[in-house]
Amino acid sequence: MASSDSPAAVPTPWEATLNGAFDILLGGKPAADDPATRYGVHYADDSLDEFLFPNTWITPETLTDPEPRELPLQGGGEYVFSPSGWRFDLSESLFRFDAHLLDGTGPWGEGGHKGPRPFGDDFVADVRAASLDGAREVLLRGAELGPLLRRHGVDPADSGCKKLNIWLTVLLRVATDGTLTDAMRAATFTARGPGHLTPFDQEDHGVTAEPRWEEALTAIPHPGLRDHLRMLCLDEEDARDGGAHYSGGDRWPFTTDILDDLGCSLVAGWEFGESQAGTAVVRLPVAPPAG
Repeated sequence: MASSDSPAAVPTPWEATLNGAFDILLGGKPAADDPATRYGVHYADDSLDEFLFPNTWITPETLTDPEPRELPLQGGGEYVFSPSGWRFDLSESLFRFDAHLLDGTGPWGEGGHKGPRPFGDDFVADVRAASLDGAREVLLRGAELGPLLRRHGVDPADSGCKKLNIWLTVLLRVATDGTLTDAMRAATFTARGPGHLTPFDQEDHGVTAEPRWEEALTAIPHPGLRDHLRMLCLDEEDARDGGAHYSGGDRWPFTTDILDDLGCSLVAGWEFGESQAGTAVVRLPVAPPAG
């Protein structure tokens, strides 16, 4: 067993370059990892909220299993900035039920254009009872939702579960090791190394990085990494067609403000398309001591 005071491993040239790039994105704040702090990455997409159900891969078993898994999400193929390249922890993913819709109140309740809810009062009561503390609406992790689906016989593969798409907001947890470095690697699509970077497509589409990031990223000595990150720092107009807009720690990306309710602090955020999808790197709340 290695000694607790063993020197830290010396980063490779690529790792050192990547860490320097993360320091730039984080506004000069060191990206070195504090072992006492844990970080996570969450991904939200309106296609998840509109087209997630029915499916055969969300089950009571997968929702309670912390083993990272690839998911058959839209946007695959050769596109570098695709969620299909991530692995996800469904047990730590978040599922927010609209509280008014659960009650059958408001303009979309019973008899409204969204129709009756696809589950009964007993399921609603259990969902409310399992909701996470601090959330403004009814919010469950996959680890809590899975047993409820099993207990009430709700089968996400059944065609009747299509109605869940209008009752849920889903925030998927990207599988990382809890360090800031790994979270940033996942969020910037750089985890696979320098052989998997995307070029800057200014010649094809005339896109430009935001001026402040265009200037700041010139300090990155690796041209491929510099161009890759420029594509993740486009202005909001250019990000409608490809790449992403970087909002830093100033603004929660698409629907990820759910995490604020749970005591997470935004570290870095990206929005894709017309703000229809977003990735948030967050500082996770400190877990209470056991016992």
